[in-house]
Amino acid sequence: MNFGKQKVFIVVFGTALALGLVVLGYIFWQKGGFKLVEKRLSKKVEIKSDFKEVKSKPAKKELSRFLKLAETPVLGLRLFPGTNKVLFYQAQKFFTVDPYSGERKSVGAYPFTEVQKFVWDLSGNKAIVKDLGEYYIFDFRSNLTKKFPDKIDIAIWNRQGDKVIYKNYNTQTHQRQIKVADTDGNNKMVAVDNLPYRRIEMTLQPRTDRFCYFPSPDARVKGRLFCQNLDGSNLQEWGGNYGQDYLWSPAGEKILTSFAKDETGSQLVLGVMNKNGGEFHGLAFPTTVRKCVWSKDGVNVYCALLGNIPTVVMLPNFWQEKSFDSVDTFWKINTETGKKSRLVEVEKMKQGDKELLFDTTNLLLDPEEEFLFFIDRRQGDLWRIKIK
Repeated sequence: MNFGKQKVFIVVFGTALALGLVVLGYIFWQKGGFKLVEKRLSKKVEIKSDFKEVKSKPAKKELSRFLKLAETPVLGLRLFPGTNKVLFYQAQKFFTVDPYSGERKSVGAYPFTEVQKFVWDLSGNKAIVKDLGEYYIFDFRSNLTKKFPDKIDIAIWNRQGDKVIYKNYNTQTHQRQIKVADTDGNNKMVAVDNLPYRRIEMTLQPRTDRFCYFPSPDARVKGRLFCQNLDGSNLQEWGGNYGQDYLWSPAGEKILTSFAKDETGSQLVLGVMNKNGGEFHGLAFPTTVRKCVWSKDGVNVYCALLGNIPTVVMLPNFWQEKSFDSVDTFWKINTETGKKSRLVEVEKMKQGDKELLFDTTNLLLDPEEEFLFFIDRRQGDLWRIKIK
């Protein structure tokens, strides 16, 4: 009897418990409980790690040490203002060329007929142009040109770029003179009368209104340097070695000079002196200043060493007259200590398997002195060397 009652109680209790669970489950479902659980279970778990994926960068292409930028003829070479590019004239067009890629871009044209020479002013905006034996004043910005009315043998600009300093021969007096005139030939005055030299070179004295002249380098002629004001006043002169040539430093504090060791011209001497012609010291580097360019620091020079010199020779004459082709090597020279360092080892003067032989002229540095530009006199092509 008691056992029966127990059984009934268990059944009733179990039934009630089941119904209660069903009711609670129904309420939980109505309140969104299962959705909440589902949401929590479906939430993505972020796994943090100290490992970071590093994307590989393409390797920077190494620039070649030597690069040909243009083939002959290359005229009017100069830096293009505000860039490390150079500008030149070729085939009746002006081009700029990028020293990194070698890419050329036309930046204007002017139909000169047979250009022989460009002489740019300091700004690089105007040029004295020799075309078919006549001289013209050319404005690069406006692309205008006008013929200079007087005869010219050689000419340069004054510092401001508004006057022409030029040498000519006076057919009436049979005298050679250096004159100064406006670009239209007006306001002419004689700066040097009765000039004793048939052929001369002229240059500005840096950071002054003065100009300088000296006889074209010749091993048979002592080459004194003369500097004076445009009106002929305040004349100074110095130097006087055989075949002497001169190259002012950028600030005008020093002069790099080369000359023949003696009147036979068997060997050249390269040295440096101060702006007054004193404190000369040799650099033990036998080349011509025409194979050199000053660094902007006014201390270092970049030079090509004259090579392949014949046994019997008169320097600088034979080289200037193209009696032989030099085989140059490239150096950096400290003009204060005399320390020299090669820019390129001889065994690396190649392009592919081809050996490179240069007879260097018209040296030029970009503003950052990363590149040395030059014209190879052998072929007339424009090249650059990466020097740092």
